[in-house]
Amino acid sequence: MDINKKDIIRINQEIGADGLLSNESSLEYSLSTLKSKSSWLKDLAQFTRALCVDHAFQDGNKRTALAIILVYLEEEGLEANKEKLVITIYKISKENINDLNRIMRLIKNGIF
Repeated sequence: MDINKKDIIRINQEIGADGLLSNESSLEYSLSTLKSKSSWLKDLAQFTRALCVDHAFQDGNKRTALAIILVYLEEEGLEANKEKLVITIYKISKENINDLNRIMRLIKNGIF
């Protein structure tokens, strides 16, 4: 996954938010884990947690997480069940799911 902080801020702005960070350290941690060359699913789970649980942005965290997941899947030629992914994002956020393995399973369930 090739993404940086500017890309994520731009995505947040493109979905209608202001791009203002409220928990920059969580987002930076997620970006730092990309260097470990872990699985793409784990990378998506890290970003989802930073956005939906740690609230990296002041606004638009769930929409930004969904956009990042959908863009990644599209670039990789994978089909997504958008309705399932929307439900997944809300579930992670509402239940404050921190466990990366559980987030990975939830995201995987939204992929055809």
